[in-house]
Amino acid sequence: MTDTFKFPNGGFDVKVCRRKDIIECIDENIIDKDIALAVIDKCEFDAANYLRQGRWTGIPFIGNIRIPKSKLLEQSPEQQALIQEAKERLEPEKYVMFRKQLCGENIKQVKHERYYKYITSIAVNRNRKLYKKLCKTKGEVFARLYFYSCKEVVSVDNEYINIEDYE
Repeated sequence: MTDTFKFPNGGFDVKVCRRKDIIECIDENIIDKDIALAVIDKCEFDAANYLRQGRWTGIPFIGNIRIPKSKLLEQSPEQQALIQEAKERLEPEKYVMFRKQLCGENIKQVKHERYYKYITSIAVNRNRKLYKKLCKTKGEVFARLYFYSCKEVVSVDNEYINIEDYE
């Protein structure tokens, strides 16, 4: 039987169907049950493979899901080695604090990376010819860094700064 869950704060009612519910529905409505079960299996395997690859996965009647980038960073071999070393050396309270700080740093890194890509894409789209020219002569990394730094430059008006305030 399908379960109905209600999201908090006045959210929608969501019906959760289990595999056996789908099979019962297939028994009632679909003539060729083997094909229907094969389609369900294929959807399950595809969703699992996409999630393993870190890609967006669309699930019918549910929406899109993916593994957060901060969790993917935490699963990297470098951070796993760091976590293992901290687990061996630190006391339990300090280890918990270390994990919280590491998670916070990962979230900040992901946000900065996303911001960098966003600002760079805006600058590149406005100056496509210069970007292509810089890519040919200096390389793509230099071109992206150049456009990011040009977009982030802020002019300072020296008339209003009193040097004595900073001494």
